[in-house]
Amino acid sequence: MSLHLDPRQRAMLREMGVRVWQPAEPRPVDQPLPEVPVATDFVAAAASHAPAAGPLVAKKQAVAPAPLAPVPAPPPAMRAAGGSAAWQLGAAQQLYPDAAPAAGARWLVLAETPASALDAPPFQGDAGRLLDNMLRAARLHRAGTVLLAPLVRHAATGSLAEVHAALSALVAQAQPDVLLIMGRLAAQALLATNAPFGKLRGQAHDLHGAKVVVTYDATYLLRSPADKAKAWDDLCLAMRLSVPAA
Repeated sequence: MSLHLDPRQRAMLREMGVRVWQPAEPRPVDQPLPEVPVATDFVAAAASHAPAAGPLVAKKQAVAPAPLAPVPAPPPAMRAAGGSAAWQLGAAQQLYPDAAPAAGARWLVLAETPASALDAPPFQGDAGRLLDNMLRAARLHRAGTVLLAPLVRHAATGSLAEVHAALSALVAQAQPDVLLIMGRLAAQALLATNAPFGKLRGQAHDLHGAKVVVTYDATYLLRSPADKAKAWDDLCLAMRLSVPAA
């Protein structure tokens, strides 16, 4: 699928380190290329200026989805640190309350998070600002519904029954069009696989009846900025999966 990007969008993607392998459309000689601010983060330039992936972000039919009920916190057994649970699922929070829910998709984002940040505001610190930029690049701040739930790893081994039970209930209530898992260890644990992360990326998975895409967590991307272009590819895949079939 080719993307129809204007010169400004192409320049923004170049600043983000994302190569677009298609020729630029001709423009009049006297029409200068718009100036683009240098992106110092994942998509700081694209966040507020351009669509994330052109036709990939298609609007849904003008049918308002059922209103999203308040998301309850996980049961106390899941909130307690330690014990036999290897992972803890934190309470889900709805992001971007001013977005138009009927004009976009429903996303559920599970972000691998340090235990110290479990109860912190979702966009706190450098990792939080990067996560915000990533979601804004997908235009999720304008349309649709986004739920964010933190995932905390307590042990290398242990029971996953409780986290799967809590996640199954959350998926059943939120009914997301796509589930985005951010973090290598979280993806491998929830998908019950030891496959290399590179093999898990770039394809759709199924978890509790939801379509799943995996990508890097924001903390990792701060340490390895060269992989931000790969994370952008993952977001484009999630956007394609979240568009309903015609």
